[in-house]
Amino acid sequence: MAEHTDDVGAELRRAVTRLASRFRSERLEGEVPDAALQVLVVLEKRGGMSLTELAASAHVTLGSMSQTVRRLEALGHLTKSRDDVDRRRVVFQLTAQGSSAADASLRHRRDWLNARLAELTEDELADIARAAPLLLRLGDS
Repeated sequence: MAEHTDDVGAELRRAVTRLASRFRSERLEGEVPDAALQVLVVLEKRGGMSLTELAASAHVTLGSMSQTVRRLEALGHLTKSRDDVDRRRVVFQLTAQGSSAADASLRHRRDWLNARLAELTEDELADIARAAPLLLRLGDS
């Protein structure tokens, strides 16, 4: 059983690594890097967040997130302001330009994946549909 688990694990790592690499390479010209795109997507879904909250959501250091938000702010993709309740707290908000950039990137990657999925047989597509929730469960644990 352990040997079988090792084999499945090795194949899964190869597949996930290759798919993630392909996803990263599917970029629009001028698209922001993956770390910045993740910030845009998180802000679009959750609304305004502090630097600490953004760093925690991305599992990166405050210094790394600070560089990312500075770049995004310089590009006009987000703004920062003081929190209405706690004036010491700085909150980052997505701009309309940032929302458009995130939407375009996500749409491009979705279209790329959908085109690859369309090349599969019905049985292969069903296998992926069954595996997707399991992969999410592994990623969430």
